[in-house]
Amino acid sequence: MQIVSTRNLVKKFGGLVAVNDVTMSIEEKEILGIIGPNGAGKTTFVNLIAGMHYPTEGEIIFDNQNIEKYPPHIRNRIGLSRTFQVVRPLQGFTGLENIMVGALFGAGENLIQARKTANEICDLLELENRNQPIDKLTVLDLKKVEIGRALASKPKVLFLDEVMAGLNSDETWQMIDLVKKLRENGITIAIIEHVMGVIKELTDRVIVLESGKIIAQGVYQEVSKDPKVISAYLGEED
Repeated sequence: MQIVSTRNLVKKFGGLVAVNDVTMSIEEKEILGIIGPNGAGKTTFVNLIAGMHYPTEGEIIFDNQNIEKYPPHIRNRIGLSRTFQVVRPLQGFTGLENIMVGALFGAGENLIQARKTANEICDLLELENRNQPIDKLTVLDLKKVEIGRALASKPKVLFLDEVMAGLNSDETWQMIDLVKKLRENGITIAIIEHVMGVIKELTDRVIVLESGKIIAQGVYQEVSKDPKVISAYLGEED
């Protein structure tokens, strides 16, 4: 069952076409990989679905309703959430308190409910240093806090934007296991990622963007052998 889909989605910034006639879907409870070279339009595409930008043309359907005109906070309330490439936690707060903010404003919970929700999320994410100030946390823990804030609004669909960036090999595998656990908890995942090993390990299906267009889609084993993908993303063929 499709939970998110786009139809002929276009985003123009002046003369630049950042997203060009993209029609795609995300199936409920799948992990979808979104890949492509730098400047391919991946983050802009996610921003369109999350409401950071509004499309120039086209439709965005979430849970059987057109949402392309909804502001981001409404999209968040009905079940769409996302992380950001650059983690910007609230300084002067603990990891737990940062996640509480997501529950307070994303889910509209009161302080007691928000603390309970945040602790449950910390348990799920195995964030042992939840009560430490943000500036004392490791890169991995900061990534967990970023995901935790997104989870606090109780999303049906979670977009992850390069959550593996800056992690070492062991931390990357911990994050892979964590993303799998989120799917086991019923959350649909779409992940932007540059590390092909992560995409291969995690995803059920992949879409490849180049210059704002989808040039290939399917399972990783097929997409990774597509000549257009090899040329655009993995390097020119010999």
